[in-house]
This record gives sequence, C-alpha cells and structure tokens, in this order.
Amino acid sequence: MTNSTTTQETCFLCDLPLPSNYITDSGRSYCCHGCHAVYGILSAKGETSQFKEHPIFASAVKGGIISNPQLLNEIHSKSADVKSDELKKYYLEIGDMWCPSCAEVVKLILLRKKGITHCIVDYTTDLASIEYNPRYISKEQINETIESLGYTPLNLQSDSRPISFSLLLRFIIAAFCSLNIMMFSYPIYASYFSIDSDGYSRLFANLSLVASLPSVTFCMWPILKKCLNGLRVGVMGMEMLVVIGVSSAFSLSVYNLYQGGTHVYFDSMSAIITLLLLGKIIESKAKFSSKDSIIRIVRSTPKRGRKVLADGKQKFVPIKDISVGDELMVVTGEKIVLDGVVVSGEGVCDESLMTGESLPRKKAKGDGLLGGTFIQNGSLTYRVSNTLEETALHKIIDVVEADVTNKTKYIRAADSVIKLFVPVVVSVASLTAVLSYISNGVFEESIVRAVSVLLISCPCAIGIAAPLAEAYMIRAMANIGALVRNRGSLNLIGKETVFACDKTGTITEGCFHIIDGLQSVPNRDLAILKSLVSHSNHPIAYSTSSEIREKPIPLDDIEEIIGKGMKGSVHGETYLFGSKQLLLQEGAAVSEDFVKSLEGCTVAYFSKKGSDIYPITLGDKIKGEAPGVLASLSTLKRVLLSGDNVSAVKSVAAYCGFDEFYAECHPLDKRNYIDGLRKSGEIVSMLGDGINDAPALTTADIGMSVVSASDISIHVSDIVLTSDTLTIVPKIRELALKGQKIIKQNLFWAFFYNIIGVTMATQGVLSPLFAAAAMVLSSLIVIINAKRIS
Repeated sequence: MTNSTTTQETCFLCDLPLPSNYITDSGRSYCCHGCHAVYGILSAKGETSQFKEHPIFASAVKGGIISNPQLLNEIHSKSADVKSDELKKYYLEIGDMWCPSCAEVVKLILLRKKGITHCIVDYTTDLASIEYNPRYISKEQINETIESLGYTPLNLQSDSRPISFSLLLRFIIAAFCSLNIMMFSYPIYASYFSIDSDGYSRLFANLSLVASLPSVTFCMWPILKKCLNGLRVGVMGMEMLVVIGVSSAFSLSVYNLYQGGTHVYFDSMSAIITLLLLGKIIESKAKFSSKDSIIRIVRSTPKRGRKVLADGKQKFVPIKDISVGDELMVVTGEKIVLDGVVVSGEGVCDESLMTGESLPRKKAKGDGLLGGTFIQNGSLTYRVSNTLEETALHKIIDVVEADVTNKTKYIRAADSVIKLFVPVVVSVASLTAVLSYISNGVFEESIVRAVSVLLISCPCAIGIAAPLAEAYMIRAMANIGALVRNRGSLNLIGKETVFACDKTGTITEGCFHIIDGLQSVPNRDLAILKSLVSHSNHPIAYSTSSEIREKPIPLDDIEEIIGKGMKGSVHGETYLFGSKQLLLQEGAAVSEDFVKSLEGCTVAYFSKKGSDIYPITLGDKIKGEAPGVLASLSTLKRVLLSGDNVSAVKSVAAYCGFDEFYAECHPLDKRNYIDGLRKSGEIVSMLGDGINDAPALTTADIGMSVVSASDISIHVSDIVLTSDTLTIVPKIRELALKGQKIIKQNLFWAFFYNIIGVTMATQGVLSPLFAAAAMVLSSLIVIINAKRIS
C-alpha cells in the first residue's frame, strides 16, 4: 500500500529519502516498488541479516532495480574480499615466461584488477595461484589479461606440457638466419684486411641485413613485448638489456651501410637472439611442475556420502549437503567421507592414508573416524563431527597447498644480481657514450663504444650459467635413479643438518611377513589355516596365506569376525585364527606363556578349538641397506617419524641407528616438527612415501619420496627415488655438491668475463664485433664446464 504523506524518513532498503508516495509493508517503508520487491525476495529466502552484503542486493543495485547511485559507488569501491566465503582459488600454468621479471610483471598487472585479492606467480614452476572474487572478475577475464601481456594461460587438467611450438619455431628460424649471416660475414671480415675492388663485402653486408630481419622482428618479438610489459610496472629484466643491445647494434649497422661502410654487426645480434632462445628451451625442459600435487590431493577428497535420512532411508548426497550432526552410513569398500564418531555397527578401517601404517584398526560405537580413509570390512553408521573444511584430510590438503606455493618461491643464483646488473650496465653504456663524445667529439665512435658495452654485457652466459648446470645435474641424478622435480632443492642438498625419515614403506618394506611360528604348525593344519586366511583381505591374513605352500582344504563353514579374526569348521572340528580376544571369546584357555611380546611385531594365534594353540609372529622387515645408509649420514641429526606404536618405532630406530624417534605421529604432527626445526635454523631433508608424509615433505627444505610412494607423496616431493633402495641418498648428496661447485664456477666466470669485457669496451679497445664474439665465447665456456657434471 502507499502513503501520500511527505516524510523525511529514508527507505528501509536503499537509504534514499522517501518520496511523497512511498510504500509501506509490515511496518517498513520503501521508496519504490523495486526496493520492496528485492526485500521481499530476501525475506522469503530468510537472508535479511546483513542484506546489503548479499549478492542479490548487489545485483539489484547494479541492474538499476535499486536506484541509489551512492550505493552503487560504495559497492564498486568495496574490496573484493568483503566476504571471505565468496573468494575462489584459481590455479593455472602460465606459458612463455622468460625470467623472474616476467612472473613479477604478471603478478603486478593481475593485482591491479578489481576482484583479485591475492596472487602468486612462480617463475620456477610456471604455476600461478590466484585468489579472486567471481562477483568482480571471472577466470576468462583473468586469462584474457594474461594473454594481453603476451603469455599463455594453460589449463592444469592437461597431462603434458611440451615446449612451446612458438618458442621452438622462433629458435629454428633464428638459428637458420644466424648460420647464414655467419656465412655471409666471412667475405666482410676478409675485406677488413684487403681491398675489395669487386664490392662483394657490401653485397654480403646487405644480404646479412635481409637475413637478420626475421630475427629482429618475428624471433625477437616476445623479448621486446616482455621488455615493454616490464617497463609498464617498473621492472627491468634481462630482456631490456638484450633489446637495447640488439637494437643498438642493428641501428648502427644500418647506419654504416647507409654511409657506404661495411662495419656491420648483424651476425652478433642474431647470435644473441639465438642463444637466448636456446637458453629458454633448455630451462623449460628442466622446469619442476608442482601443479600435479595440488590437482591430485584435491582429487583425494570424497565428493558425496551415503546419508541416513529422517525416515531411515539412505541416499547418496553431495558433500555440500552434509552438515555436522548428520548420520552417514559406510559399508565394506567405501570411503569415509567426513570425520565423525561411530554410533552403531562394527568394522575394520584402513587408515594407512592418514597414518601410513598398513595394519587396519577395528572401529565400534564411540570410536572416531577420519575422513578420506575407508572401511575394509563391516558396516558403520557414524555421526559427522567436522565439515569438509575442518576434516583432518582437508587440513592436510590446505597445508600441502600452502607449503607447495611457498616452497616454489625459488630465486636462481643469478636472478637477484641481474636486477642490479641491467640498470648498472645501461648506465655504464650511457656514461661511456657521453664521456667518449666529450673527449673526442666523434659521435659514431661514442655510439660504437656504448654498443660494445651492451653487447659484451648481454647476459647470455649469466642467463644459462645456472640453468644449464642444473639441467646436467638433473640428468646425472636421473642416471643414478633420482628424478629431480624441484630445481630449488638442488642448492640445498649437501647442506642439510637434519635427515628425517618415515618408517613404514621407507625404512621398512611396508608389508607384513611371517617372522616365526609357522614351522610349529602340522602340515594338515597348515592347509586348514590356508583355507581360513584365503577368505579375508586383511593384511595379516593375506601375508599368512602368501607364505603357506600347502594346498587349502575345503571347509564346511567360514566366518570372519570383524576386528578379531577368522573362524571355520571341517568334519565337526572348529578352527580359529586371530587375536587373543577371539580365542578367549571362543572359550580357549590362553595362558600368558603363549602371549609373545616381541617389540615391533604383531602376534596372531591359530588353534583347533580345545587343542593346541600356535602363536604366529608377523612383522615388517627393515630394508637391508638402511643401517649402512644412516651410518653414512652420521654428520647429520637422524630422526625417525612414524604413525606406528611406540614399541615398533623404538625397535626400528635402535636397530638402524637413528638419533631420535617419534611415534604415533599424526600427519600434521610430522609437519609441525619439521617446521619447528626449520624455524630454529636447521636445514631439513625428509624421506617419506604416503599421503600422511605429504605435509612433512612439502615443509622440509628437501622432500624425497620412494618410487612405491602414493601419487600425492610423489607429486609434492622435490626428488623421487626410482628404486626402493636407499643407497641412492648418499649418492645424491655427492652429485649435488659437485654440481653446486660447477654452478659457482660458471657464475664467477660469467661475471668476471663481463667485468673485464665492459672495462675494455669503455676504453674503446673492444669493438662491437669482437664484443659479440667474446660474449659467444663466454657462453661456450660455460656450456663446456657444465658438461663436466654428467
């Protein structure tokens, strides 16, 4: 209804002064039908609290339904992170980045976009992590922004990342042009020492000009574009030095040709472009792709669960439709989707995903369940205690995701120097030109000296000094059975002070073996035992079955008692295999003499009811080479971290020679322990194999996993051992130390060579031609030295 009385009150929804014909409803006044309708929608949805922050309200303002321009300005001026629950994360790869400056440019440009609240662009991995509000900017707009800068946004879902076809094509064309220009240059060089009456030197100089055009246009275009993008945000990268040097050499050569001379430098500048493209290709092949770690751990999260409805029926529903307090049911072979507490039923759960230990755990009423694990036997109904974001698995994923992103912030040895090197060289070249012109008054000579400084300083040798040596180091490590996934770890190997290690599957073989007891069981009973255990998928039953050679005897009746063992009968006689509790439950008299307490072992019992009882001891075998490998790392603090029980961990630690051990560790306990060591100044190397080790592997300075590790563990590791043998570990350290020494030699040579060359160029001793030749020679020396690693 309307009211014709003028009032100074404001609209309940948009705060505009009420007009003469305003609308009232339920004691509220509205300035127009639009405001009335919008509030009605919000009221019907039950979402009127803080309605000014609701997306419907914002959309109504933007669409003109609510006509308050001041509100529209307020919404546009709001930061996109007003409501943190609206923020989304977007992971992608960015192709065609050339150096850390490229990553910095992309980051700064994206952060200027409204709606992007956080952005990390890592040059080492080509990985970008962007936090944005979809109300203000979409993924498509983010991709368009990246493409406008000359880079390629790549979907993380694709499996392969070949070298950019564009980059490869530009290199091939540049190399072809450079080789032809070098061939044309021979007659030109000869004319410097003899009279060229036929004019061949000028002919070949012009041919060199024509052949150089593809290099300075098509091949050099990405370098030029990246230089310009850098200048937009005030970042001076190596591209700027290359662009200035090449354009100066090209301009001076064209000027000399115009003046009738043949002093041209087309071969030098073409060689610079070719070498720069080659260095980029080499580096691209050595890149670490950490994208898989994020993709795979996200895929580990369950997507739906079997919800018990109010009428007792069961229905699979998406995770987002499950709340704390809801009851879910899980049966044999199904995954437990959220953390919870058992309210009914019995079952055996495989929690190896979280604990790393292969022995399943019995669950009954009142026991806690971990999301991401699965039920191996039985059926359970449990009440949800945590939402997806609060589950132990999701916390692990969050920690791994954050640590991977932080860990990839690797700066190459030369990167920090290049940031200063570029402006210094440009300043020196400019100063050289000015002083030379002041001293001799010859403009051309001053330009020649400046170009010489730029060409000798072109950071090709500096740019490939570390990446090339690292590439050879990576190949050499692959030859000994170690795949390097993160180049950033290479400069830390050999400097670590702590070596932390998981137990099951890393130091031990990760599966049960019969240690003692089978030899005491009569052959006929062994055949019956084989029949019993072959009907269970429990690790103890499987291990027992695999080590009994007798053929199984058909049994009349077989029953698996969840969490306790197996029961079967043949010819009226009952046989039992399982825990001491099972035997006591069935009325067997088990004296303490039969309870064998071997540290680190598990004991199962086999018995014919009312007859002899045979204790069978099982355990996880320690890898034979483990004590020797740990002895070779005696200069380090050696720590064993495990989710297993104290007695088992203590036994293994004592046998192998660990300095410390920690048992019954939750995955985040391992991570926190290693994080504490790092904060205290230690350099930590971690070796593990399961998802329970993933947080620790990402937190450690150097994360290593064995080839038998879980996918997630492998994809968050810096180094993957392609063999189960631990003897590779000390070899990796030796090879890394050798590689680090050669990298230092390369960088020293590259900078020393540049300093000498720049000094000579400023004095006019080094012409642009010889400066470019010296630059190429410097790169060749770096390449030859790097080959010594392999």
